[in-house]
Amino acid sequence: MELKIKTDPKLFHHYIIAVAVHPATAGKMAGKMFLKYRPIHFTNDEVEKLQYAAMLSIDKLFKTTNSEAIESVDCQDLVYSLSAMKMGAAANQCTLHHFSSEFEMDDEDLGTIVNAANTSDYFKDKLIKSSIRG
Repeated sequence: MELKIKTDPKLFHHYIIAVAVHPATAGKMAGKMFLKYRPIHFTNDEVEKLQYAAMLSIDKLFKTTNSEAIESVDCQDLVYSLSAMKMGAAANQCTLHHFSSEFEMDDEDLGTIVNAANTSDYFKDKLIKSSIRG
C-alpha cells in the first residue's frame, strides 16, 4: 500500500480523511462536500516505524515479507485502516486528504474544515493543498 504524504517533525499528529460530494439527488445538499469516513490518526513515531518496515521489506540479505515487516514494527492496525480507507474512498469516489497538526484534533475539527470549504475560499484552498494524489 502506498500513500504519498509529507511529514514535518514539528507537526507530530497526522490525519487522513476521505471527502465526498453529495450527489445531485441530495436536494439542498447537492454538490456540498462532507467528511465521508472517520479520520485516521497517526504520529511521527508511527511514520518512522513504517519507514523502517519499508526498509525491511526490501532488504536483500534478510528476506522479509511486507506482512512480516509491518508486524515486526507493530503497525498492522494502522496499515489495515489506511488500506481500507483507500479502497473505500476509491469505491465511493472520495478524495483523500492529509492534515498535520502540532496538537491532537478531533473528528469534529476536521469535519468543520471540510464543511467550511463549501463556503470559504481559504478552507477550500487548504483542502485542495492537503489532497493525496497517488
